Amino acid sequence: MKNILIISYEFPPIIGGAGVYAHDLAIGLVKNGQKVDLLTYQTPGNTAFLAAFSATWNITCHTISGKPLVHFYQLYKRLNTLIKQHSYDLIIFSDARAKKMGAFFAGALKSISNRSVSVLHGGEQSSFFNNPSRMLKLSGIPTKMMQFLAQQQRIVVVSKAEYELWESSPLKSKLQLIQHGIDTEIFYKRSMDEVTELKSRLKLNPSKKIVLSASRLVKPKGQEVLLECLPAILKEVQDTICIIAGDGDHLPVLRRRAKELGIEEQVLFTGGLARAELSQYLAVCDVFVLPSQYYESFGLVYLEAAACGKTSIAGNRGGTSEAIVNGETGYLIDPFCREELTGRVVELLRNEKLRNQLSISAYERVLTTFSNTAMAGKIVSR
Repeated sequence: MKNILIISYEFPPIIGGAGVYAHDLAIGLVKNGQKVDLLTYQTPGNTAFLAAFSATWNITCHTISGKPLVHFYQLYKRLNTLIKQHSYDLIIFSDARAKKMGAFFAGALKSISNRSVSVLHGGEQSSFFNNPSRMLKLSGIPTKMMQFLAQQQRIVVVSKAEYELWESSPLKSKLQLIQHGIDTEIFYKRSMDEVTELKSRLKLNPSKKIVLSASRLVKPKGQEVLLECLPAILKEVQDTICIIAGDGDHLPVLRRRAKELGIEEQVLFTGGLARAELSQYLAVCDVFVLPSQYYESFGLVYLEAAACGKTSIAGNRGGTSEAIVNGETGYLIDPFCREELTGRVVELLRNEKLRNQLSISAYERVLTTFSNTAMAGKIVSR
């Protein structure tokens, strides 16, 4: 049994890919028989969640208050204390702020470099090196980050697409490809009776076809494009509703756009959802659609949909091709092409046999390849 510390400033119930990764990795490690501690940020909104998480999985949660301007120092001081108190075999710097803290204190943390692992989720190359903000430049982050990453035992990249981005860098010898895994105890396939009961509980019309889109609501995630396609979709499949799950700066824009398009009665905005709630909406939908225009490192939500037995339509950017096998488990489309998106949604809503075939393939693939226990096992195998 290894004693492992995961550092992730971002962590559920705050929604974000790096936080979800840390959550699922921690559970996967426990299931693999490891001892896990977590160092994260304390908020009034996550106190109860962290307490329940700790009790359920026997994971010790250490927190900082995250005061503005000094949170990197707070994180470092707490890490330094924990290192002295515990004999960690592995220290995982999971999210961007954990790695920034590591960069600021790279010299002081060199003594733990032989047991330190950093995880690259996507976007780090751009934000830290190719296109850093003025503030990051002034604080010397590009140079400090390279020093910090170079002294790591290894650097985990979560997708083949991300691996290729770093393949020509001086860090190539440190790279280890370990694709995302998901928690199949949260995201799982329901029976027909369970789906019927969930629709009733969520106050959804059982006769309606449901298109679901879920993410942090920012413009490049593509929900606005989906809404603009909905009038054409409704002409072909009239008994359709679109559910937009999530919160973010773009939510008011999406609400206004639905009203402008005259489809506000066919669109349900749920607001932010806990992961268990998202799983319920995935279980009741007919197809999951997220035509993201981002260069996604991987696309974890498509695997979550697959684990709930649902096929997906996604933008053909970055690592989404690893989460979705085009034409076998879902469809990859040009996220800017409204005609293609409309056509694929209509096709899947109309053709139940095809929809079920893709959904079954997606479900079988995620169970055999993308569990969080498999991901965690690879983390500790070296």
